[in-house]
Amino acid sequence: MTLSVTFAARTGPIGARLFYDCCNAVLEGERKTRGAVSVVLLDDAAIRELNVRYLRHDYPTDVITFPMGEGREVEAEIYISVDTARRQAREYRVTLREELARLAVHGVLHACGHDDASDAQRERMRILENRYLNVVFGGRMRT
Repeated sequence: MTLSVTFAARTGPIGARLFYDCCNAVLEGERKTRGAVSVVLLDDAAIRELNVRYLRHDYPTDVITFPMGEGREVEAEIYISVDTARRQAREYRVTLREELARLAVHGVLHACGHDDASDAQRERMRILENRYLNVVFGGRMRT
């Protein structure tokens, strides 16, 4: 499995290790053994451009996943807005590190085929997010 992280926006002291740990926790848990995942950290302006161009939504969002693999192989590009993550971290009263981890896990779950279109799907994804975040944070994640 190949994982890459690109910092096109500043995250302060948060480095690539957090995103590798998040991706690995989900991929191992979902039994995905081959492929490549790229995580790109952007600002609101850049993610808004992607959202307009590819999803026809004219606003910034927290995370966009472009899945390209299938079966046991996962290939995906995951884009995370650091600006939106900062706002959400304040709103949810968590650290930026925790919010970026949640968004990374959420993006990888989409890459693995999970959806959040319905209430039931959103609840299932939230349960999975919490499970994998507790793996990453050694059971110390607030859920």
